[in-house]
Amino acid sequence: MMTDSPLVLVGGDVHTERAVSARWPKARIGGTFRDLSLLEYVASGIRPDIVAVDVSLSPRGETLEAWTVRFKSAYPSSTVTVIDGSSNRVSEDIGEVPGLTTVLGSQTVVIWSPKGGVGKTFLSTNLACAASLVTGGNAVLLDMDLCSGDVAVHLDLLDGPAITDLIPVLPDIRPEGLDKYARRHGPSGLNVICGPRQPELCDLVTPEVVRTVLTLASKRWGLTYVDTPPDMASDVVGECVDAATKIVLVTTQDVASLKQCRSALEIFTKLGIPVSAMAVVVNRASKDSLMPLQKVEEFLGVELAGAVPEDRKAAERSVFEGRPLALISKNEISEAVWSILDHLSPGLGRASSNKKTPRRRGLFW
Repeated sequence: MMTDSPLVLVGGDVHTERAVSARWPKARIGGTFRDLSLLEYVASGIRPDIVAVDVSLSPRGETLEAWTVRFKSAYPSSTVTVIDGSSNRVSEDIGEVPGLTTVLGSQTVVIWSPKGGVGKTFLSTNLACAASLVTGGNAVLLDMDLCSGDVAVHLDLLDGPAITDLIPVLPDIRPEGLDKYARRHGPSGLNVICGPRQPELCDLVTPEVVRTVLTLASKRWGLTYVDTPPDMASDVVGECVDAATKIVLVTTQDVASLKQCRSALEIFTKLGIPVSAMAVVVNRASKDSLMPLQKVEEFLGVELAGAVPEDRKAAERSVFEGRPLALISKNEISEAVWSILDHLSPGLGRASSNKKTPRRRGLFW
């Protein structure tokens, strides 16, 4: 039965997404995929009300008509609609659907903390790798902690281009040109634009450079994750916050960290950033803390988006090996990361809760 605010998965590109938004302006778009096998994978976890597919999209190993029939048979509660993205023509008339517009096909998620040492980079790399895994590499992580960024260390990407290599070509580069300057994390398929190789080069990355790279990355990849320095007054942080569709504030149960986090929330609120655009995550959460999670929520005045349990040994081994724990099943930290991802981008975490199940993979590969 169609809900008042149906969830739509889009098969196609940005033109298809615009055609869907024009036809059903009140619907929620849960994601846009160029690969129908990936769309089908996500659909198995969230069961969309509508699946809108561009007429020019070619499934692997079968015709679009055959794929449509098979999908309808597998998911009878979902309505499949074929769209001509170039002309906004819809082959099946469903009608207007009232509801709230929430487009998750393109997001810029900024991970930040006013206090250093809380595990911000650890969360950034794990979230970005998880998102890349489920979207087939349609995600990028930007290391904007320019003076002391460790994204490359966390992902074992010590050789390759850096953001400073982009500076001479920025005035003329197109979004797809970023591929040449992004390192590839093999296990997850994540694209990574790393910070300067030497700290003394960080001054070359001006706010204008940061703004341009953020804009290009958002156009090139569906999901953009940004690791930032712990400096509220930084122009770099300001540019990242301005570009963000979601700000993830990372804290621990330490009183000093919580106090700074609450101050940051108050500042963001005064700047006019809505509460819905902010998410607070507690890292290294411990049941034995004098500040249990319930008290943390009371102190901050917000509901937590998630809590990553403390497992120092596993986390240290993860960084040492350059292998994010989000890529490992049956791990409490991994489960927490996927849950946070689902909070930030509804559907992605749930769609991947069984990401290593052979039966599901057999549907497509």
